[in-house]
Amino acid sequence: MAYDNGDLRDLMVGDVEVIRRIYMVFQDRNWTARPWVISNERIFAGKEKFEITFDAHGTFDAEPFHFEAILSGDDEGTITYEIDGQTEAPFIRNRLGLCVLHPMTAAGSACVIESVTGDTIESAFPLDICSNQPFLDIRAITHEFMPGAWASTRLAGETFEMEDHRNWSDASFKTYCTPISLPFPVEVQPGDSIWQGVTVAVDIEDVALPAAPVAPVISVRADAAVSLLPRIGLQLPTDEPAWSDDIGSLLRDLALAHLRLDVLAADPNAPRIVAEGAARAASIGAKLVVALFVDDAADLSALASEVAADDVDTWLVFDVNEKVAGAELTAAARSALGPDARIGGGTNLYFTELNRQRPATSALDVVAFSLNPQVHAADNQTIVQNLPTQADVARNAARLAGGAAIHVGPVTLRPRFNPNATEPDLDHSNTALPANVDARQLSRLGANWTVGSVKYLAEAGTVDSITYFETTGWRGVIEREAGSPQPADFPSSPGKPFPVHGALAALRGFDSVRTITSNLPQLVDGLLLENAAGEMRLMVVNFSDQPQTVRIEGLAGFPTQVDVEPFGLEVIDNRRA
Repeated sequence: MAYDNGDLRDLMVGDVEVIRRIYMVFQDRNWTARPWVISNERIFAGKEKFEITFDAHGTFDAEPFHFEAILSGDDEGTITYEIDGQTEAPFIRNRLGLCVLHPMTAAGSACVIESVTGDTIESAFPLDICSNQPFLDIRAITHEFMPGAWASTRLAGETFEMEDHRNWSDASFKTYCTPISLPFPVEVQPGDSIWQGVTVAVDIEDVALPAAPVAPVISVRADAAVSLLPRIGLQLPTDEPAWSDDIGSLLRDLALAHLRLDVLAADPNAPRIVAEGAARAASIGAKLVVALFVDDAADLSALASEVAADDVDTWLVFDVNEKVAGAELTAAARSALGPDARIGGGTNLYFTELNRQRPATSALDVVAFSLNPQVHAADNQTIVQNLPTQADVARNAARLAGGAAIHVGPVTLRPRFNPNATEPDLDHSNTALPANVDARQLSRLGANWTVGSVKYLAEAGTVDSITYFETTGWRGVIEREAGSPQPADFPSSPGKPFPVHGALAALRGFDSVRTITSNLPQLVDGLLLENAAGEMRLMVVNFSDQPQTVRIEGLAGFPTQVDVEPFGLEVIDNRRA
């Protein structure tokens, strides 16, 4: 296992992940996770046991709260994580307590759930993404992480329950406290004692353990599945300045399928905004997708009468008052926009909303939802570990789409906004940048994450189109001519492309992908592209800050080994395929 800034991560037995993470969380009244300030760390790592102690103080609303933690383990396979906390002044919380993440690979695994009353039930982690909590009132979870090998996770100090984190593209099942059915927010008072504990015990008696991998290997099976590469586009911000010739040329280099433009149906300027967006899209060889936000269905007819039918390739119609567009709005859109219009619906939020409120798909050509990797955590390791979940989400979306095409977007690094904020004015960013801006947008890690996103959404074989990021600016693929609004925190060069631009440009000329696997996907991964002429391109990404030597198996005509620099991206062509 690993210890990182108060967290236990990656509890492994051989090459099998048993527990992904054990950590302490504070989520404020807006459900925003706030960081801890760790101090007085003391670490003893011996041959037969380890012990880690530290103090932690809260931030933002939880600033008066502090806790002491003791983490320990022994050579019998038992690990404990205990916290003891108190506050010097009242503060508001939605959630405060220990969380345990079981990895997404536990899906389908047998388990035994012990309730707070002592009753037990035999069950299994859900295979399909579960719309609600699969298990409630938990005292312990014992699951079979490999044939004949079991791990018991015992929880104390609160009542816990589990949610399927894949709903938000997290690669885990999260067990947390307090039950969501209880009222929130809650005021924590001085004198309230908050003690909680987690104990993980592993039983591997008489089980032959596979060895943990020591070097990264990317492999392709002889029968590797082939899927169409989704049509890729970018978000066109409504405040987009005029493009210089250089920026226009850089956007044309991407050979984008579409630009997506968000429009309020009630805006009297909506027809002009759509026409200008269509002209921009045409100037770079792309089509226009309009995400239309509707408050009153009567606004649809007025807008449709003033928009040229050829200007819009696809309408994504969303209800500003509902998380998922209903059948009545879809019918009104069809009536107003005409029988030949390509109409989409679904949600402008996350897949979880579709999973909880199934869209009315009978009249839809497209079902849409957005995606980002850090609804719950923002560190590098988490956003990379969450990448494979995108394939699971895409496959589950097909269950709900009723034959309609699936559009994923916008795909962003940071959440575009907080859909669960009850007091948005108090939902301040955890960083010096706005809450919807990530400094990794201009990094090579951000580019590599995007390659991974394309890989997993494409390999699922269910996604028709994807909208990534924005065209320009600090949420885009090219910096604006005016430069960064906060150059000290976001040190970009005016008018210059970010590394993610190069990653997307490497997709040009290819229309399908082959499924490939990495034995250490959170370290290195790959995307294998192919075109109608049989030409192939392998993109190998290094998510780590260390150079990696990667062995390549099962790919005739490609090198058997490639060296990738820290956070590097290697593009290897095989024109003889």
